[in-house]
Amino acid sequence: MGRRQTMMEKYKIQMKAYRKKRMKNDSTPYLPLDGIVYVINSLDPGKKIQTQVVKTTIRSQRKIIETLACPECKNEMLWDDNWEAFICTKHGKKAIYELVLK
Repeated sequence: MGRRQTMMEKYKIQMKAYRKKRMKNDSTPYLPLDGIVYVINSLDPGKKIQTQVVKTTIRSQRKIIETLACPECKNEMLWDDNWEAFICTKHGKKAIYELVLK
């Protein structure tokens, strides 16, 4: 059995959790209002490429992109949270495409 926490200790624990949650970045790929999505190749960031959205879901009244069509091979690309980009592994080497604004 542990000892009881004081009100100040409870407050400090709550504030620590709140700060940790507030500092977390949101890298969710939201669909733009016009529905047109542009990506750039991370390995060759020369120009913006327009891609087709294959699948979306609605979460908290906003559309989230689940899969995009690969600009090279037209297969589905999935979102990777670690890279914060869409990844296609269907052709030769892994292609990493980042979302960009218009």
